[in-house]
Amino acid sequence: MKALFLFPALAALTLGCASTTKIGDAPKQYKGFTLEKTYEPYPELKVFEYVHKKSGLHVVLTPRPGTETIAYVTAFDVGSRFEEKGRTGLAHLFEHMMFRGTESFPKPFETIADWGNNFNAYTSRDMTVYFGTVPAELLPEVAKFEGERMRQLLITPQGFQQERGAVVSERKMRTEDSPSGRLSWELYLLAFKEHPYRVGPIGFQKDLDASSFEDALNFYQRYYAPNRAVISIAGGFDPKATLDILSKNYGAYESVDVKEPTKVVEPPFTGIRRKVIRLKTESALISDATHGLSADDKDAAAEVLMCVLLADNDIGYLGNTLVEKGIAQSVGASCSPSKEPGLSMIIIQGSGKISAAKLETEYGAALSGFPKWLSKDRVENLKLYFMGSQLASLREPDELAEAFATSYVLTKNPMMSIDFLKQIQGVTYEDVLRRFVLRAKSGKIRVLIEPSKVSDPISGS
Repeated sequence: MKALFLFPALAALTLGCASTTKIGDAPKQYKGFTLEKTYEPYPELKVFEYVHKKSGLHVVLTPRPGTETIAYVTAFDVGSRFEEKGRTGLAHLFEHMMFRGTESFPKPFETIADWGNNFNAYTSRDMTVYFGTVPAELLPEVAKFEGERMRQLLITPQGFQQERGAVVSERKMRTEDSPSGRLSWELYLLAFKEHPYRVGPIGFQKDLDASSFEDALNFYQRYYAPNRAVISIAGGFDPKATLDILSKNYGAYESVDVKEPTKVVEPPFTGIRRKVIRLKTESALISDATHGLSADDKDAAAEVLMCVLLADNDIGYLGNTLVEKGIAQSVGASCSPSKEPGLSMIIIQGSGKISAAKLETEYGAALSGFPKWLSKDRVENLKLYFMGSQLASLREPDELAEAFATSYVLTKNPMMSIDFLKQIQGVTYEDVLRRFVLRAKSGKIRVLIEPSKVSDPISGS
């Protein structure tokens, strides 16, 4: 969820964006769409949230006068946490299937290439997101493409077999044989015993082998429904004309009643869960995690700032200690909140021939110095760093569209990103220190990768 780290730059978003180009007003009612809310978090940044009453489709429109491109993002409220036991991997597998084509677009990769090759997708534990950026005049074609593949995808047993083979190859390359992929896979299996976050989008190999064409078709019909989607469009377009286009391509669809997964609360634990894995790699790796926070938690911003101050490779404390001393090649953190409490993790790559055990010892010793290193000035300076570091990217329609879409899936509020900014601005030195102390007292999940000539088998294979 990179977007959560970017929103502070929105405060300066409008600088240099003023234009004499006029965009029509957003109607309150239009061809089945009803304006739910209008947001204006900053001057010259208006955001319109619509819902299509018949289908339940949500639409977030962010017109940017003077912009010659549009970003079109469709985020589906389905990720790996929705998968049934024995059929993991279907959410990610269907991300691949969505590029198989439709009646009007039988060769989607050729179409996407003609549009500039700026389309892609990703699957997380919480959602599946499809995104693309094109010249503004192509909006009608893109809406037709996205509208058709939402409910009219050409799905065949042969296509399913091909995409399953591609996913199996990806699993081997990015999870089994990749040190970072293997680290993440093992960490989540160790961290969660009950919650569906335990299994990542790539799924278990045995489940991929057992999945059938009928499983994939059923998954599509249940979850790729308009009432499980939010479309976010940002760039140079007129709201009324865009609603007209969306009505033509989505207006006939109906909502699908799908039972939500039973909410599972992961049992708390104390102490440490630790696992050492031997892997054919050049350097040792450690991932040290605690159970994290949900996106609507009031402490989410303080947790993110604490993680950056502690483990950002360039400005964080561990970068100034372990990396500067030659103990680690790099450090990093992944503490963005998810829909339900996930993981807040620190990742360290060792230098040279240092062993995983030695790296763990040095890391533990370094942690004790963080409270003394932390200061009010460092907390305030980090806020300013946030303000400037991502300003350029947030002026682009693709960042805005993705941020609002993923925010809606996480919290049903497209402005969650803006709310997060307000939380960031209110975080104090005391808040950051408190989050660090809580982390130190929490149950630890730690995976170490030790370089070896022989690799251990992957868990769950």
